[in-house]
Amino acid sequence: MIVAAALRLFRLGHQSLWVDEAFSWHNAGVAAPWGPARYLADVHGPLYGVILHLWTRLAGDSEWALRLPSAVLGVALVAAIARLSARWLGEETAAPAAWLAAGSPFLVWYGQEVRAYTLLMLCACLASLALLAMHEGVTRLRLSGYLAAAWVGLLSNLSFAMLLPVHFRWWLATPGHPIARLARLAGVGLVLLLLVSPWVGPIRRVWAWQRLEPAHVTEAGETPLRGAGAFHAAAIPFAAASFSVGYTLGPSLRALRAHPGLGTLRPHVLALGAAAIVFGALTVLGARALHRRGRLGEGLVWLLAPVLLVSYFAIQNFKVFHPRYLSVALPAYLALLAAGLADLRPRARSAVGAAVAILWGVSLWHHFFDPRYAKEDMRSAGALLTARASSGEKILAVNTEMLLFYYYRGPAPISEYWLGWASDPGLCEHHIRRLSSGTTGVWIVWSRGEDLDPTGAFARDLATLHPEAEQFQFDGVRIWHFRRPKSAEPGSGT
Repeated sequence: MIVAAALRLFRLGHQSLWVDEAFSWHNAGVAAPWGPARYLADVHGPLYGVILHLWTRLAGDSEWALRLPSAVLGVALVAAIARLSARWLGEETAAPAAWLAAGSPFLVWYGQEVRAYTLLMLCACLASLALLAMHEGVTRLRLSGYLAAAWVGLLSNLSFAMLLPVHFRWWLATPGHPIARLARLAGVGLVLLLLVSPWVGPIRRVWAWQRLEPAHVTEAGETPLRGAGAFHAAAIPFAAASFSVGYTLGPSLRALRAHPGLGTLRPHVLALGAAAIVFGALTVLGARALHRRGRLGEGLVWLLAPVLLVSYFAIQNFKVFHPRYLSVALPAYLALLAAGLADLRPRARSAVGAAVAILWGVSLWHHFFDPRYAKEDMRSAGALLTARASSGEKILAVNTEMLLFYYYRGPAPISEYWLGWASDPGLCEHHIRRLSSGTTGVWIVWSRGEDLDPTGAFARDLATLHPEAEQFQFDGVRIWHFRRPKSAEPGSGT
């Protein structure tokens, strides 16, 4: 846990926030009056928003302060994974599970992010621990512990519900008559539904649930959630690699977004190949270890149910596939690896452990020190705008609006510019003129444009139409500055 704390606190505030972290800051109502209505309308981790709101009243809203709750929860998660592994697979797995949880680049990443995924994984462990403890006897304390952990988990992220298949299996294994077990399960389910019922309305409105119907046909004008689609053939291998070595061993996320092809992978073949060999072998050993303990069926349900559900969501254009949406399965994966390590002889265990440590060391070095793997540098962009943008000018935020609200502290107003207009050069320029009408100058701040503008047409058109523009570039962020363009043509549409 000391090692875990050191890894999660090291350079905690060094990188800029990225867009989802800025959404967490916004949804928490930091520096705003307390209002329950804000959290009752939030379906993306309302409890985490409450935690952030109360914490920032004491600590402020710097990047370090905003990320500290995740870091603290990440240290607690190490102990939770160790105890879960010990109860589920045997005490001999506790020590390797603790070390795997402490050093996992995936867990370090989310232990340094202003998002609720670390809290979600902690609740997944605590709820599973309470449920497994009930196999020795059902008590009020264990029932209450399960209800509390499950409720907090659901209010951290709705993907907690993907534990239902394995938890259903475990509920049926609790002591008592089958009818009594089903009655307990029904009672717990009813209580949880009542506890989350205040959020049912917003949940129904936020997502297009009709897309989950198997017979759903893509409607005219129904665009993919991300670029060419929400699911890719490499999604599941990418998730396996992310669980194993994090996002910082192979190509960076920025490189993958810009060039999602085999060419981007080629420079990283050796590192990814080594990771595939080490973690592939350890996964096979772990599966054998689970089989010997009579837990392989449970492990497969725990690991595969979230993968199948998230894949279906993405294929149906309901939710984008991303490894973070599978995070409820990460404790099971680390427990499986721990069981594989525990069953090895000491010399073999040391050799495999050293291989894991080397791969993770490289990944964590990239995470902490290599700017290619860093989040978009909106902090430097905001500092430039604060120093130079004047009150007579306007800032057009291209995929950067929420981050600019956090980082920009100057007088120039901010307007959102939709990058989808870049598909038509005339329309693109028309909206620049329209949004900047009446100003003395324009600042355009662009980031993460690959989904709506994969060919880079926006930047090329700006270079053609405004060759005089000043340009600035930071990691993942581009800025253009030019004097007020001509007014929009009379009678032109919007």
